[in-house]
Amino acid sequence: MKKLYQKTRVVESLFNYFKPYINLLTKPSGQKLFLLILAMISIQFISSIQFLYKWFISDICKLSLNSYYYLLTYTQIPLEKFALITVKIALSLIPESLRQMPILLIIDDTLQEKFGTHFECYKKFFDHASRNNSNYLNGHCFVALTICIPVIISNEIQYLHIPVRFRLRREKENKLVIASEMINNAMKMLENASKVILLCDSWYPKGEVLATVSKYLNLELIANTRIDTVIRDINPPKRTGKRGRPAEKGKLLSIFTDFEFKKVGDYYIATKMVLTNLFDFPVYLTITTPNLGNHKSYRVFVSTLTPENILKQFVGYEKILQIQTEPLSLEIWTLPLYFYTFRWKIETMFYEVKKFWSFGLYMLRSKQGIENYINIVSICYACMQMLPRTNDIFSNLAESSVQERKYALGESIRRELFLGFSSPESETAINSSDFWTTFDNTFSSKEAS
Repeated sequence: MKKLYQKTRVVESLFNYFKPYINLLTKPSGQKLFLLILAMISIQFISSIQFLYKWFISDICKLSLNSYYYLLTYTQIPLEKFALITVKIALSLIPESLRQMPILLIIDDTLQEKFGTHFECYKKFFDHASRNNSNYLNGHCFVALTICIPVIISNEIQYLHIPVRFRLRREKENKLVIASEMINNAMKMLENASKVILLCDSWYPKGEVLATVSKYLNLELIANTRIDTVIRDINPPKRTGKRGRPAEKGKLLSIFTDFEFKKVGDYYIATKMVLTNLFDFPVYLTITTPNLGNHKSYRVFVSTLTPENILKQFVGYEKILQIQTEPLSLEIWTLPLYFYTFRWKIETMFYEVKKFWSFGLYMLRSKQGIENYINIVSICYACMQMLPRTNDIFSNLAESSVQERKYALGESIRRELFLGFSSPESETAINSSDFWTTFDNTFSSKEAS
């Protein structure tokens, strides 16, 4: 029988894509990881590892179901190195002409409801979204880091969104520490980038995250922040000539009375350079509200970049930037707010992995098992985003949705594995023994090359 990689075009392409991840594991673990990935891409609804094994893996693999549980629960899968590989592949997709444009990192957390109390890290969380008609949810909290890179799609510059890493939070673990560790790890690959902008909501611009932003000269922050954040004028008051020590800081400012608002679309927007208790230097503050009389509707955003500094990253592409943001009636002074809108891409990713990749149906109980499983789902999702741009075979899927790519690749995988390798004696069933020998030879030949 000819080698697997000589007969299966899609499987071979996927193997080449995932080879950097697989090479970090032992040969047996790498084989199981790759088959698990093929199963995740091929099966549209994943209810459990047992489900994947029963309906996909068991037909082409002679190993037991327990070996896959062992892979996820006990194997030391280097997830930090997996994240670096994902970032490296993402950076390779940026066209040379767009290398000076900013790269976006997005940090956020999501809750996943679970039924049953035997899961590690299971606890009750406050749920501001009230998904189950309650302000509390029993389950898990995941902190996620994603990256957005500039690419050209349909002759326009757009940002491609790719998940990098998920971390399961323990009961007494600080989300700021988790976020800081993931950002530091990603920055190992981004130290030479022209500009990196971290986007986050009001939970994260404090403590360890701000300390991490300060460590890197090319890392900036655009974030939502609390409306009660201390805001001061950047200019200290003039000396009065009276006795006593003069004030070192400017006067306190109120977001309700000390800003001039302009109507932009359906919102009133005000901006100003200010000092806050978050940073030791002036930052660009943006305030938005749909109703000036409703103080509860005010939102505050801080940016360590000024609009002029952001615009410098788009030298030569200003017209395209204006076309993309025309619905927002973009003006230069609203650029930090425009970039903050990219933060919502991570919310879209959360929805898609939960809806189409069965993110929350895991039945593994240990923290290590859950994190391994979720991050394998993450690299599969990232593959669907990046594969059409790394391999010309799939270039026709470049403008399709992630779900359409998953469905198309899944159909091709099943066709190649369960039809292309049927034995002469049986046109409907695969000869598992021969297939496994071929699959094993594939790994051997790849390692030798």
